[in-house]
Amino acid sequence: MKKISLIVILLIGVISITGCEKTKSTKVISNGKVVDTSTMKHKHCTRSGSVTGASTNLMYDLYYTGDILNIIKSYEEITSDDSSILDEYEEAYKGIHAHYQGIEYYDTSVERNNNSVVSTIVINYDKIDYDRLIALEGEENNIFENRQAKVDKWLELGKKVGVKCEEIEE
Repeated sequence: MKKISLIVILLIGVISITGCEKTKSTKVISNGKVVDTSTMKHKHCTRSGSVTGASTNLMYDLYYTGDILNIIKSYEEITSDDSSILDEYEEAYKGIHAHYQGIEYYDTSVERNNNSVVSTIVINYDKIDYDRLIALEGEENNIFENRQAKVDKWLELGKKVGVKCEEIEE
């Protein structure tokens, strides 16, 4: 009986300590280095997508200061038991990512497992080569104003494809 009481007390203590920790990391990896985002505001955004024979999990984290978008982290996951659907999305993501190879602070990865493909992109707008990015993406319909990425412009473009965001309190 004494052992059970001790285990229950330890379990409650662990739960209490764990419950008091921050649930979200304020660090982002950009160009292989940790960026402390603790002084930035954070919006977590999602959108729904429909793929016949698959499900999607589409999330975007925006880190910003004032009206300036500092960093965006994109996570897009396609889950399916149909390998041909996964093949299609894996190749599409790899094709898109290939355009950005060699641009520092535009980090991409595509991971594939048995039933999903995950595309992750981290763009550090504070450090990225603006001229290289604009040369690739063009001057029209982008999120830049006076060479700075703007939160409102990103949200406006996101709204057109069904993005919904909520402010995250750190």
